[in-house]
Amino acid sequence: MLASTVALCAIPAVIAALPVQGSTIGAAALRARIMASAGRPYQGYAESTADFGLPSLPDLSNVSMLLDGTTDQFVWYRSADYWRADVVSAEGENDTYSDGGVTYLWNYGSNSLIQIIGPEPVRLPRAADLLPPELTRRLLSIAGSDVRLSRLPSRRVAGVAAAGLRVIPTGSGTTIGAIDIWADPRTGLPVEVQLTARGSAHPVLISNFLELNQTEPSLDAVTPHPAPQLGLATARQPDINRILNGDGDGDSDGDPFPPELGGQRQVPIPGGPPGIAIYGAGLSRLVALPLPHSLGPQALNAAVQAGADVVSLTGQTTGAVIRTPLLNVLMVTAGFHHATWLFAGAVTPAVLERAANSMINDLDHFRFRRPPGGGR
Repeated sequence: MLASTVALCAIPAVIAALPVQGSTIGAAALRARIMASAGRPYQGYAESTADFGLPSLPDLSNVSMLLDGTTDQFVWYRSADYWRADVVSAEGENDTYSDGGVTYLWNYGSNSLIQIIGPEPVRLPRAADLLPPELTRRLLSIAGSDVRLSRLPSRRVAGVAAAGLRVIPTGSGTTIGAIDIWADPRTGLPVEVQLTARGSAHPVLISNFLELNQTEPSLDAVTPHPAPQLGLATARQPDINRILNGDGDGDSDGDPFPPELGGQRQVPIPGGPPGIAIYGAGLSRLVALPLPHSLGPQALNAAVQAGADVVSLTGQTTGAVIRTPLLNVLMVTAGFHHATWLFAGAVTPAVLERAANSMINDLDHFRFRRPPGGGR
């Protein structure tokens, strides 16, 4: 009996050690197959490990945990509209459901269920964003054509003889040095992705499957079944706009953002809230937004106390820069209404400083019915 148990436990290690036959698929063809894999169903268990080195900021503890630590989650994926991802930790379980365009966030610890109706063009990161298929396709989609592609040796991941692809960004402003991907060459499903910063010898983020079955889960498995006594809260896009803008409706006289910041053009966000903007191309993109009035000064002070670098900006203004190998964040309080602005992205601090200086210079030209970030 003992011998049988030992043999069964050794099976995964033996499978992982089996030689992998190299795939002959080309780098461009592998990328195309990966991008076409969104309709491929699967179910499994994945782990992501991140070491961004971000300090703890107010109301962003969940994001900090995702980007500094290990996240384990089970996933059932039928299609881009019907899937479920469960994060299991020592603190409890948090589930995310996509049910035909409606998102549900289920927290077992607080016994709460939130229903989000409508698309979410802009939101904070969630654990499901770190699943190998979603993370890989999102990175490749943003990167566009400003990359160099090459093949990596094949490797076995969760029982899949996966073909390797290396993506090197060619843009000068990004901090991303390489994106290494392994995917099933037959289906294109990504099974592992590693993100390495420029000048670093080790990945900052690794996400891979530990168990994987490329079969379609049942519809019941991806449908939430809350207990009758569980309260249901509903959030719609206007509610998200209020959070981002810090006011009643986020309205302003015209677009509050200039068409260009620091030499980078604004990127349209179809259906996006008016309180946020994205600038740049490819992996050199950055996000800019005014923080809610109740959060801005607190976040800026927390960043400085956590060791953020104080930098001099235009007009005798100072900002605080949180530097990490991959993700950088700049916060600055500027303008007549003393709004706190946040600039962030996988870009160098110099790119963020140019954007902040450009924003400061343009603030006098904005005409708000209400000041950004809910300033009074």
